[in-house]
Amino acid sequence: MAEHGLIEILPEVMQVAAAPGSPLAALGAAAADLHGPVSAVLDEIDGVIDPYRTPDALVPFLAGWVDLGWLTAVDAEVGSRPVLGIAPHRLRDLVAASADLSARRGTPAGLARFLHLATGVDGFLVQDVPGAFHVRVLVPTAAGDRIDLVRRLVDALRPAHVTSQVLMRPSVG
Repeated sequence: MAEHGLIEILPEVMQVAAAPGSPLAALGAAAADLHGPVSAVLDEIDGVIDPYRTPDALVPFLAGWVDLGWLTAVDAEVGSRPVLGIAPHRLRDLVAASADLSARRGTPAGLARFLHLATGVDGFLVQDVPGAFHVRVLVPTAAGDRIDLVRRLVDALRPAHVTSQVLMRPSVG
């Protein structure tokens, strides 16, 4: 906020009294200095809630806002390391896509998209077995080293009445 920004919102009679060097002008300048740090934070507030610009420490907080806080739960025995072990940049992607993921929650397409964003690997195939309340998740070879993570995510994301099976996708050769 400019030094005289506060003076400009005062009634006209006070603005006239706030001539340079007057006590009212000095008071206005002091008030503007006090508001400076707050104004600087508020001017950049969009960077705090943007998952790609916020500091790393705030990403789990944002995840909690969009119902993804369960991804950041920590193991008490290990300390501050998240139980699921999702990379921070993957968590940023999940937070950024949370509205779309929420809209598609409980669908094969939504599960495949979530797994893609959580692992960074494309090519997950989620098959809904007709009449069986069962989904089969085929994991691409590139995500083979994260099969445990995929299993835990599928268990957490599938509808409660649906069973699941996680298999490696046959490689095309």
